[in-house]
Amino acid sequence: MKFLNNFLTSGHQFSETDNLLKFRFAFLNSLLFVTSFFTSLFYFACILDFIPDPDAENMTLFFNVASLFSIYLLRQKKSYCLFVINILGISSLTLFYTLLFVGLYDEFRLIWFFISGFAGFILVGKKYGIVYILFILISIVLINMNFDLGFSKYAQFTFFASFLIFILFSYFFLEKIEKDALEFKLLNNKLKDNVIQETLQREQQEKMLLQQCRMASMGEMLDSIAHQWRQPLMHINAILLNMDNALETKKKDENYLENKIEEIASLTTHMSQTIEDFRGLFKEEEERTHFKLDYAINDVLALLKNNLNNIELHHEFIDEPSMLGHRSEFMQVIIIVVSNAIEVLNNRKIEHKKIFLETKISKESVYINIEDNAGGIIPENIKTIFDPYFTTKKQSGGTGLGLYIAKIIAEHKMKGDILACNTPIGAKFTLTMRNSDALHT
Repeated sequence: MKFLNNFLTSGHQFSETDNLLKFRFAFLNSLLFVTSFFTSLFYFACILDFIPDPDAENMTLFFNVASLFSIYLLRQKKSYCLFVINILGISSLTLFYTLLFVGLYDEFRLIWFFISGFAGFILVGKKYGIVYILFILISIVLINMNFDLGFSKYAQFTFFASFLIFILFSYFFLEKIEKDALEFKLLNNKLKDNVIQETLQREQQEKMLLQQCRMASMGEMLDSIAHQWRQPLMHINAILLNMDNALETKKKDENYLENKIEEIASLTTHMSQTIEDFRGLFKEEEERTHFKLDYAINDVLALLKNNLNNIELHHEFIDEPSMLGHRSEFMQVIIIVVSNAIEVLNNRKIEHKKIFLETKISKESVYINIEDNAGGIIPENIKTIFDPYFTTKKQSGGTGLGLYIAKIIAEHKMKGDILACNTPIGAKFTLTMRNSDALHT
């Protein structure tokens, strides 16, 4: 099949806009092969005296040499196509005119002029085809007027009438093909415009959904920060009360006061870092940067620290890869998956809650597995959990956008994928980032 395709296209590559040229190459090569094969049989028949005709023998040899030379030229350059068509036309007519005179025993020899004319229409177009066929018709009329070709008046009338009908048929047939080709081109361009428009709309929708998901995550993070700040604020308040009591009782232990001030400074630094972590997560990143995957995952776990208080966390880095990408969006995916695991563990009231995080690296990819022991995903839902607006948490206000956004980020931003499956203990999500150029260890 590959050999045949190579022969029909003469070994050339054709773009989508070269479909007509590709068709003509295939038709021309097929025509050259078939005619060469049968004229070769005719030539050997002449040599073996099955058809004792020296003139036809010489002309078929000439035609075969011209055909082989044409096949060779087609394989050299695409631009030789028209030149080869002219060679084929001249050699064919030379052979057919010779047979017209020497093949008086062949009552069907005029048929070859029909085939030659039709080939001219298909290979070059209507204008060339009309000129070519009119030349054939006029030449045969003149020859028939001056030489006895052995045709009866009835045969002559039949030939000229059918030839004129054939001209009309060929013209309108090609007209229809060209019209359909133009309509197809217009339709194809319209479909391309529609695809571009739909792609732009989808990108805008994905950006809007990503922003919605960020806002939803922002609310969750604000709640997490509120939990993280509550204890330090109470601690600071207790320290200030102790310092106030110390002043009231006129205790002048400078070391005591310095220690308390340092303790307050440490707590406020921690609170400030929480804000920086929060800002970094939702900051739009225009350019990709190198970041350590384990550091990014640890930052996510720090942000979700209060939600993980009653959950046993198993975190294993088999390797410590870094990646060129958008750190905040990577963290967004991890937050979505881990937050879902936390929510399922709590909703199902699992007694010994566990989450397993594992990072692996291969030659061209990084794999991050996040698994819980909440019993797994309902089988009928496993194929739709990444669909937009699919949620099993409508009563608690679930939007169904989390995992959909995670998949968009994984596929479009990380050149990877995110998949889900059930394990003997629960659900496992595997984030795959296939990007060998951006991968570093």
